[in-house]
Amino acid sequence: MSDLSQDPNEFMDSLTFGAQAPAPPVPDDEHPVMVVRSVRWPLALDARLKAAAQARGVTMSQLVRDWVELELAALENDQPISRADALRALASLRPLGGAAA
Repeated sequence: MSDLSQDPNEFMDSLTFGAQAPAPPVPDDEHPVMVVRSVRWPLALDARLKAAAQARGVTMSQLVRDWVELELAALENDQPISRADALRALASLRPLGGAAA
């Protein structure tokens, strides 16, 4: 990052081009290729997302990436069952503490 008080000519002279320029990192696990997407959502949703990201100490982009990864993993490993099977499974569970509600 350049110092904003630096003379622009000095900054331009410090840049390297062509064969002298350092090669960009090769995409790998440490340097993945990132794709920019534009998403439109309501202002209230944006505020909730921003608050959730701040509470977790991450950027909004990172939080959205994490949530998308979780959802895609769930979809890939999901085995849908019927509502009747789900209700039957829930009904067979004992309440916490073993006492009837």
